[in-house]
Amino acid sequence: MRLWTVQHRMVLKSLEDSGELVGDWARVLSHSYRPAYEEMVEEMARRGIDCAGRPPLWAWPGPDTRDDRVALTAELLLNPDGPEEYDRYVVLDLDVPDEFVVLSSYGRWNDFLEAIFMSDGSPRMDWSIDQDELDEQTYGRVQACLPRVAGPWVLSIRPLKPSSLDEPEETPCTVEAGE
Repeated sequence: MRLWTVQHRMVLKSLEDSGELVGDWARVLSHSYRPAYEEMVEEMARRGIDCAGRPPLWAWPGPDTRDDRVALTAELLLNPDGPEEYDRYVVLDLDVPDEFVVLSSYGRWNDFLEAIFMSDGSPRMDWSIDQDELDEQTYGRVQACLPRVAGPWVLSIRPLKPSSLDEPEETPCTVEAGE
């Protein structure tokens, strides 16, 4: 399955040294995310995918298109502020065997995260994906979780660049006749 992921540049050393990238609980963005990540790990286990006690890695279906769809998704997730923050990240274009991928609805995942943060109970994740979420025109509505990224799955690595929407539009200069 073709996927892409944005990772911190420092993980490339791990990929080079060990031949794979794996999740690390110490690097999860917020401790409050852990219950949701643990639920994803449990769902992956139910589907026969072993995360070996580590959090999963997130990716997005499709190839790295090197366009605004990738850049905007990354910007929404990471909220980089300035060129130095973009320089911290790389985009990996992957070809991952299907048996290592769990797809789920990104919208339902966010609803689940919110329920965990706002609830004293035990919310349940709805693992279904609607057909409209699978439509390529609604890019970014389905997420992919992996137990690891193996070196041979990496097709290319490139720096994360800002979307063109962050750059001011050029307006053509026109000169009226007779000026």
